[in-house]
Amino acid sequence: MKKYMDKLKRNIHINKNLFVFLLIIVIVGIVAGSLFSIIIDTSDKKMVLDYLNSFFDNVKNGKLNYDTSIVNTLVFTAGFALAMWLLGLSVIGFFAVIFMLFIKSFILGFSVSSIIASFGFKGVLLVLVYAFPHHIINVLVFMLLTAYALIVSFKLIKCITSKKPLDLKHIMRRYVIVLGVSIVLLIITSLYEVYAVPKLLNIVMEIIK
Repeated sequence: MKKYMDKLKRNIHINKNLFVFLLIIVIVGIVAGSLFSIIIDTSDKKMVLDYLNSFFDNVKNGKLNYDTSIVNTLVFTAGFALAMWLLGLSVIGFFAVIFMLFIKSFILGFSVSSIIASFGFKGVLLVLVYAFPHHIINVLVFMLLTAYALIVSFKLIKCITSKKPLDLKHIMRRYVIVLGVSIVLLIITSLYEVYAVPKLLNIVMEIIK
């Protein structure tokens, strides 16, 4: 087992400077999403509050459609990951994947901030269940995908500009491994989000009501 883990670590190695850069993108995205939830006008805030109340009421009353939820969640997360991966195979992907990581972080920041703003201290407890650990894992997965998409895209750009040969087989082997690991992790977090989080939220809502 250790042999396979060591091999996986060698295949999924990221430059620390690149990781720091992507971490900054994530932090900026989360902060921007949080600020946006504060500055939107009253009617938009009411619409967000109505949506959150409807969601938590459905959780409390057990009215969630798990089959529909798991399909939608898997399609969105896996589809988003696949789109990032494919963009890494293009020249324009260099900027597109950074923007997609920012958007993913922006949505998380907006969601977390909206829950806290709508429910106050109770919202903090709800956020702990809503966001941890699956959304944090998802962000790390998308950072991993973004990092490798940038590396592949940069190598393609360098190959085109310098007209040097590219070892595509070696690059694609590692890139496919990254996609496979990412999809597996996203499936696990999606299952947790759909089947475990509503039950945990229900427990928290019973405690704080």
